[in-house]
Amino acid sequence: MNLLQVLSLVLLVVILILAVWRHVNIGLLGFSATAVLVMVSVLIADSSATGMVLSSKDVLHHFPGAIVTLLIGVSILFAHLEKSGGLSWFTDKVYAKLGHHTHFVPWIGYFIGFAISTAGAFSTASITLLVPVIAALGRKHPRLFFICEMAAIVGANTGALSPINPTGQVILDAAKKAQVVYSPWVVWLLGMLISFIFVIALQIVFHEKRVVDEDDGDASKKGFLLLKPIKQENGDNHQLQPFYAICSTVAVLIFLLLVVFAKANVGLTALTLAVVLMLFFPKNSKDFVKKIPWNAVVVISGLLVLIGTMMQIDTMKAVEHGLLSLTSSKIALLFMLAYLITFLSNVESSTLGVISLMIPMVFTIFGQSPQISLILTACAAPAMLSVVNPIHIAGTLVVSVTDEKQQETMFKRLLIIAFSTVPIFPGLAMIVPVLMM
Repeated sequence: MNLLQVLSLVLLVVILILAVWRHVNIGLLGFSATAVLVMVSVLIADSSATGMVLSSKDVLHHFPGAIVTLLIGVSILFAHLEKSGGLSWFTDKVYAKLGHHTHFVPWIGYFIGFAISTAGAFSTASITLLVPVIAALGRKHPRLFFICEMAAIVGANTGALSPINPTGQVILDAAKKAQVVYSPWVVWLLGMLISFIFVIALQIVFHEKRVVDEDDGDASKKGFLLLKPIKQENGDNHQLQPFYAICSTVAVLIFLLLVVFAKANVGLTALTLAVVLMLFFPKNSKDFVKKIPWNAVVVISGLLVLIGTMMQIDTMKAVEHGLLSLTSSKIALLFMLAYLITFLSNVESSTLGVISLMIPMVFTIFGQSPQISLILTACAAPAMLSVVNPIHIAGTLVVSVTDEKQQETMFKRLLIIAFSTVPIFPGLAMIVPVLMM
């Protein structure tokens, strides 16, 4: 490894530590680390004729314009569906139809969140919509509150593995740069299977027979405390505007048809349809810029610029050689990467950021493997479950809609569940690819 490659790895570790410790946006840290690499490369080149010189123009070529456009376009398109009241109306109707059948109700939120994210909506947007809706349901059926929230946020985050979603697009982009071909819909489907197992496990563990309601006054009964939602409504419930809702729904359907069957650009298609709706419904389109997840835009931009720069100076190849020198066992390497990605997803508040950082390394080491889709699933799918961690936006939202007296208990429960996934689910996801190696 040369000096610039070593420095890039040191900076990568430093920004991870600072992001967790000081709660600074990891994308901003990524841009700063890239600037340091550019300056150091110039200094090294002055003292050595063999050193690589990085320029600002070179590193900014790695800016993910297509993914940023996707994030902006899809966020605004689905903001129309939310603002029209159509999405809330549909969700309420579905919940009302099923009543309070305990075993099936959690799966409504799961599939709604999963479908919205699969269709391209940034998972945080799906979760932000569903969490308060489910809290409203929980006021009528308190015993369904906790498991319904868990199912909804896990479904929404797992749907992000769809190649139409920004997270799936990041993985596809990394594969293209590494010249690796995999099956994105297979990864999406296997990710859904893993999240299915996770939600079923939660249903079994937190079955209503094991849950104790402190208001019942039965102090002798042992079990998990029944967590209840806050009493007041805490979300933005938009009144249904039928014509606007129909137009928004038609726009989303056109978007899906064009992207899936006509192979249209995801970001530009979503942005075009969103702007058309803005022109027809200008009064409803105010403040839509606030619906764009700017935090995620900065995260993905900064990290992909840094990672692109690291690949430009062959840091990833050097890491691959270093790991292969430690062990020739592909199974051991898969074990290390799968568990590292899941662990990092639980300590860093941006799963998208961790995926952006680590997945290029997976393609570098396992890109030529015929089981690459299975390997990718083992590395990425368990990380999607970390959304229940209260340091993530989803976990924080669930805590915020919990009864104030029980918020600390909810925080602890979510933390325990999140870190329980680390030793279990990467190993579970590795079983099939390991047997095939």
